Amino acid sequence: MKLSTVRLGQNRTAAARLQKKHCVLLPYPDVGALIASGGDWWERAGADTGERHRLDDISYAPLIVRPGKMVAVGPNHAVRVRELGCPVPAAPEFSLRNGGHVVVGAEDDIRVPAEGQDVFWGVELGVVIGRRARDVTARTALGHVAGYTVVNDVAVGNGPQDIPSTAVATVVGPALVTTDDVPIGARGLTMNCLVDGRVRQKASTSELLFDVATVIAHVSRSVTLLPGDLITTGTPTGTGTSQEREEHPRPRTQVTSVIRGVGELRNAVIRPSPQ
Repeated sequence: MKLSTVRLGQNRTAAARLQKKHCVLLPYPDVGALIASGGDWWERAGADTGERHRLDDISYAPLIVRPGKMVAVGPNHAVRVRELGCPVPAAPEFSLRNGGHVVVGAEDDIRVPAEGQDVFWGVELGVVIGRRARDVTARTALGHVAGYTVVNDVAVGNGPQDIPSTAVATVVGPALVTTDDVPIGARGLTMNCLVDGRVRQKASTSELLFDVATVIAHVSRSVTLLPGDLITTGTPTGTGTSQEREEHPRPRTQVTSVIRGVGELRNAVIRPSPQ
C-alpha cells in the first residue's frame, strides 16, 4: 500500500491512499496523523469510502507535515565515512530534531541563500515508525515500522570536508510504502540522486553500515520512538556543489532523489538573483 499527504487548497492537506490513476482521501491531515491515530491505522487506511481525486490533479505536501521527532543517522555508508575522513562508527550515530524543522513536499521548490555558500543534498532512506518502540531488540525492531519513504536533506555551508553547517529543508515523500510492499528491512534498493540530470549519488540500501533493524534498536535505547516519528538512515558520498565548485552557480538547479520501489523527489533548488 502507498500512502501520501496531498494538498487540498492553500491551507489544507489530507492523507490519501494512492491507486494507479487516482487517490482516495482519508480523514486525517497527513500520514503521520493517520499512523498516530491508533494500532488499527492500517485497516482504516484501506477504507474505500473517501473522496477520490485524479493523481494528475493533486500536489504532494510533506508526507508528515509536522513530525514529532526526526532522528538523523549518519554517517552510515562506508564511502561517506571515507569521504569525511572520520573513523568507522562502532554503533549508529544520530542526532535528534524535535519540531520546528522545515519539511517540504516531493515537488516543492527549495530556496537557499545567495551564492557564496555551497549547497548540499543527500538521498536517504526514511523509516516511519508505526508502533511505539523503547528498548527493542534488532530481532523485533522491524515490527515497529509502518513503512519507508524517500528523504533529501538540503543544507548550505562552506565548512571543511563537505560538512554542511546550516539546514535549509528536509524533503520527505512522495509516499509511504508499507512494509508488505518492500523487501524485509528495505534492503537491496537502489538509491540515486541526480542534479540537472547528472548522477551525483548512487548506492544501495544494502550498503548501510547499520541496517534498519540495528538503527531502530540502538536509537530506542535512549529515545522513545512513537508512531509517526521519522528516522533518516544516512546518505552516501557525493553530497554537494563543493564536489565541483562553480564560479557562477546557477540560480535554479533540479535535484532528483530516487529510491527504487519507494519513490522519487523532484525539487528545484533556487538561489535569489544577485542584487
